[in-house]
Amino acid sequence: MTTSGTAASSATTGPTGRRPRLLLVAHGTRSSAGRRELGRLLLEVRKRLDGVVCRLAWVDVQSPGPDRILADGAPTVVVPAFLARGYHVTHDVAGACRGAPGPVALTPHLGAEPEVVRALVQRLAEAGAVGAYAADAVVLGAAGSRDESSRAETRALADTLTRLLRVPVAAAFASAATPTVAEAVAGFRADGHRRIAVASHVLAPGFFADRLADAGADVTTPPLGAHPEIVDLIVRLYGENCPD
Repeated sequence: MTTSGTAASSATTGPTGRRPRLLLVAHGTRSSAGRRELGRLLLEVRKRLDGVVCRLAWVDVQSPGPDRILADGAPTVVVPAFLARGYHVTHDVAGACRGAPGPVALTPHLGAEPEVVRALVQRLAEAGAVGAYAADAVVLGAAGSRDESSRAETRALADTLTRLLRVPVAAAFASAATPTVAEAVAGFRADGHRRIAVASHVLAPGFFADRLADAGADVTTPPLGAHPEIVDLIVRLYGENCPD
């Protein structure tokens, strides 16, 4: 049984009055560094949600999947740990929630929320791409999707960053869509830009992050991972779908 958005009253308390657990659902990775980073993200969220059971599930590569955890019927708030809409969000995560025997509140994915924007800008600043030696062009490097709405979401985020940073920001993708990140970097160089940064719009180290790092930019930011703004966002999504 699934609710979405803020209509989550059915998932507010369990049979003993406890708040529902949080289930963070991520893509999955073969990278040990990626697994550690997502584990650290869950740990930081757990610190903020005192007394709430927090679990991590995966839609690919790793197990358990969300359907396996939801099979026990316990009240759950599910947060899709994806930075753009796509098949995994609309099919894998949503399908697992629809098939759950117990009350489930499905929140929006992380998307282009203000916390994500702030985390991207802060990662650029930490990498030296904002300020005295600022990049004069930025590529927003996303994982990529065949879903046009997902690509449009990334392009809209790039437009937001262009306004904030006051330099051109181009959306590009590590797979499944064009332009590739390497193509976007090369395009900026051909236009005469001298210092190009890739803003990594991925959560954790792994296949996609490696592609971004190999795209030929002067600066590539680390994945967003357990950035405090991402932790804040997950906690906010949980709270909005699980009123006290």
